Amino acid sequence: MAMDVGGKKGAAKSEINVTPLIDVVLVLLIIFMVLTPSMLKHLPTMVPDKSEDDSPAGPPDSAIMVEYTAKRELTVNSETVAVEALAAKLQERLKARRQKVVFFKAEDKAPYGEVVRLLDIARGSGAETLAIVTE
Repeated sequence: MAMDVGGKKGAAKSEINVTPLIDVVLVLLIIFMVLTPSMLKHLPTMVPDKSEDDSPAGPPDSAIMVEYTAKRELTVNSETVAVEALAAKLQERLKARRQKVVFFKAEDKAPYGEVVRLLDIARGSGAETLAIVTE
């Protein structure tokens, strides 16, 4: 029941006819409502049981552990090493290993730039993976 006020009969109306727009939107809504449940896929997953030991696993005993303190003391597997000799020491230890992983442990007060330099030395010595140990 439309109401036309004034103007000539058969003249163009200045109003927008939104009925076709609403029809299209409702049809699209129905299509998406029908298709959405069929698009959901359920993937079965198996989650491992939680272990009783909650302590995080540390580096293995045979790992190469480089420690750097705030007093600028450098050790490789508890053996004191000079910064200049670090590259040679790591090359010697990494030569026979299949997995070339070096673990780093630096104190919070240690100079950041020097720690990054030690990481670069380790990477240049042949380490493929650098792991940072935190507390």
